[in-house]
Amino acid sequence: MTFDLRIHHITFVMEAQTEVHMGPQAGAQIRGSLWQALNEHVCTAPSQSHNPDHALHCPKCFLLELQTNSPRGNNPPRPFAIRPPLGVRAEDDRIYPAGVQFSIGMTLMGKATALFPYLVNGMWQAGQHGVGYRRGQFTITAIRNDDILRGKHENLLDGTNVFLPQTTIQRRDILEMAALLPTEHIRLRFLTTTTLKQHRKIIKYPEFKPLIGRLLERCQALAWHYGDTSGQQAIWKPIHDELTAKAEAVRRVQDNTRQVQFYSGSRRSNYSQTISGFVGEVLFEGDMSPFLEWLVWGQSIQVGKNTVKGNGWYEIVAES
Repeated sequence: MTFDLRIHHITFVMEAQTEVHMGPQAGAQIRGSLWQALNEHVCTAPSQSHNPDHALHCPKCFLLELQTNSPRGNNPPRPFAIRPPLGVRAEDDRIYPAGVQFSIGMTLMGKATALFPYLVNGMWQAGQHGVGYRRGQFTITAIRNDDILRGKHENLLDGTNVFLPQTTIQRRDILEMAALLPTEHIRLRFLTTTTLKQHRKIIKYPEFKPLIGRLLERCQALAWHYGDTSGQQAIWKPIHDELTAKAEAVRRVQDNTRQVQFYSGSRRSNYSQTISGFVGEVLFEGDMSPFLEWLVWGQSIQVGKNTVKGNGWYEIVAES
């Protein structure tokens, strides 16, 4: 079995027109602003957003709240993840006075890569509506398609002209990067709060076995709903069982992570949920060779709960 998925890492460079003030949960506020913009300007039947037949054909619902009637459940993972602007500390508010630039990353996965034009429109509308506290407004000054594996990018905005992204990260690129990594240890830096569960309980520290387990489950679900490869349980279960068993031998030898706790609220639904988790660096030691491909995938697709709100963003740290 081989897993493949087309991925675009889109970066929007913004200039604040009025003060843009987002809390430490900036990804949730960005997601909320984008949801409002797409719901108002793209969705043709907002009252049908929970109808699977509508959601499969509506760009806004497909990206942000797809509902299906499939064996993999009716509330699948989103083919979209946010990479919010980062602060010095995860607990810090993100504040950008008028005239200051900041960047927001958006990852499109699988079939959702075709929805790039709707994403651009949604971000432009979000800038007009505003984001964060007091609805700070912004304009888009640049759009890039980033190849995060090679450190390259293509510019997608020239004046008022927007170009479709050409560079796509796929399995061949993932394998090339995985082949360059050490096989006896791996250091990961969790840039945004990451929430993982083990035995249905949230874990407070990055443990390798649940990390690999959640990555495999996320890849399977993305393959089923949006990918070019099979997501059938019969194919994935032996791989999951084998790799999670091997993961028990991997040790956490350095842990510089910490817990961060805050909440994401919705005025629309009058609902609040925790998007807490751990951030920071961790070093794992052991035979990493069976896991490297999946860890590189995780850099792109993020891991754990609330990736659509910016959680679970990590990077593999190059060792000198």
